[in-house]
Amino acid sequence: MALMHRWGLKGLICVSGLLSLILLWCLLVMTADVQKRWQLSSRFPIFRGKLPRRSRFGAIEAAQRGVDFPSLFTSSHTDPHCEPGQLLLILVTSAPGNSEPRQVIRRTWAAHEGLRAHQWQSVFLVGQSADVGVVQGIQREQQEFGDILIGNYQDTYRNLTLKVMHGFKWVAERCRPSYILKTDDDCFVNTDRLPEFLLEHNTIKTGLYAGSLFSREKRQVIREPSSKWYVSRQDYRPDEYPPYASGIGYILSLDAVERILWAAEHVHPIPVEDAYVGILAERAGIRVKSSARFAKHNVRWRVCNYRYLMVIHHLSPQEQEVAKGNMLQARSACHDSLEVTRWK
Repeated sequence: MALMHRWGLKGLICVSGLLSLILLWCLLVMTADVQKRWQLSSRFPIFRGKLPRRSRFGAIEAAQRGVDFPSLFTSSHTDPHCEPGQLLLILVTSAPGNSEPRQVIRRTWAAHEGLRAHQWQSVFLVGQSADVGVVQGIQREQQEFGDILIGNYQDTYRNLTLKVMHGFKWVAERCRPSYILKTDDDCFVNTDRLPEFLLEHNTIKTGLYAGSLFSREKRQVIREPSSKWYVSRQDYRPDEYPPYASGIGYILSLDAVERILWAAEHVHPIPVEDAYVGILAERAGIRVKSSARFAKHNVRWRVCNYRYLMVIHHLSPQEQEVAKGNMLQARSACHDSLEVTRWK
């Protein structure tokens, strides 16, 4: 009986020791997990600042979730020179490898021929490329022409929003023209008419945001992940964008750009540049104005159309040359037709 009692005590001690080891192991695992979670939360903070609030267009936004402007600027490249206080500055989005379209633009609608009645300038917006040869080509272009603003972001279609925001920020801080036109390097800009129109006929001096608008059916948010216009519900909750001007070309007054930049600090960016500008404009209380002077399609416009159109989309390098000829010919042609002096 005494022998059985001793073995019972030994068994109890063994079981207690085993349970103690298991408990200690569990505590160690929990401690390691807590440390891991702490490290992750330190590297990728879930939230900082004020509590999130609901924006006027339905999305939940948190403080400091907008565009990180300082990160878009790079000190390794020389910025273009711009004279402060010009009438118009044209921002042209361009891919790093699109040297030919840039060259064509420089010798067509961006060329300054003779005395300029109005001060204006064009600048190309370009991001970072992984191709060493392309990077070297960009550097040579910038040294020769001084008209490329290089941003600190990978140059992809999905980063077009960052490209335009970088351009807006640079213009508002460095150049401060009266008006800013955003366009693409496959577009023709009627630089013979636009500066004069802005100075002599435009009646909207502040809060100007004008371009070719999309119908409501084409403002539906695309949720298909395979689309290049895909936007998740996490990034933008509503199923429809507010009215906005097509990215082929839209004109903004300086104060409108400043208000849009303010909104961009608080509104999470989406990878649809022109829709994002429309979201920011709505947030800033700016109403977009529809204008047929911005043509989404190139349909072999007649010479007289160049007395009216300001931006034409989808031109090949050869068609850019033809468009310039039509623009210059329109100076003396079609005097029997009434000139339209409104945005419509």
